[in-house]
Amino acid sequence: MKIAFISDIHGNLEALDAVLEDIKKRNVDKLYCVGDLVGYGPDPEATVKRIIEQNIPTVMGNYDDAIGYEKESCGCAYNPGRETEVGDITLNWSIRNTSDVSKAFLRGLPHKLEFEMEGVRFLLVHGSPLNNLLEYIKPDTKPNRLERVVAATNADIIINGHTHLPMARWVKGKYVFNDGSVGRPKDGDPRACYLIVDIDSGVLKYEFVRVEYPVKRTIEKLVKHQLPIELAVVLSLGATFDMGKSHITNKQGFFL
Repeated sequence: MKIAFISDIHGNLEALDAVLEDIKKRNVDKLYCVGDLVGYGPDPEATVKRIIEQNIPTVMGNYDDAIGYEKESCGCAYNPGRETEVGDITLNWSIRNTSDVSKAFLRGLPHKLEFEMEGVRFLLVHGSPLNNLLEYIKPDTKPNRLERVVAATNADIIINGHTHLPMARWVKGKYVFNDGSVGRPKDGDPRACYLIVDIDSGVLKYEFVRVEYPVKRTIEKLVKHQLPIELAVVLSLGATFDMGKSHITNKQGFFL
């Protein structure tokens, strides 16, 4: 049984389409999404429609919640100043450019999905079992916190998103995965990222798959809609933009 997991598409239709095309070639049995279809990117409406057309089971992300309910904040851990400003600009733009039908779909997404395959129990959440939408489970999250996270569920495998950082951690006999980000990677690799988990006769294998996509086309759309240029820089470099310190860093923290 081969299962693919995607998340954090963030309105990047080019990245999503490239990933879906790649998944078709890999004989995947099931595909799930762990949230954040919208926000930041220039195609929130088309992205939601693609998920609906493909009938992909999806859990709610914090941006899905914020845009679906037209909230003033996405609940993100922004630094004060320009980072918060950019977040607010893109959130409000996405709200204005997402239809009522798509917002209703976003509001109807579950906060978690649970299922069993090949005797293995899965839990899908955007943040963590302790905070479905907002907790950041990162590669450097402390072991004692991860132990609390896995203790909160009977699942054997937890799949989350939210951080945009691919991760595989083995904690107390359970796997905690982050599938990276399709539309806004932050680990220093600008290619779209998703996760495949393959279970065969009780043996589990996993792979983080990176996919090239026409990022220039996405950036041209950002410019067309006059969205903040920082969004284009993040896509180009696959980096986090530390707007409070006015520099861009890659995953090792080096200046770029």
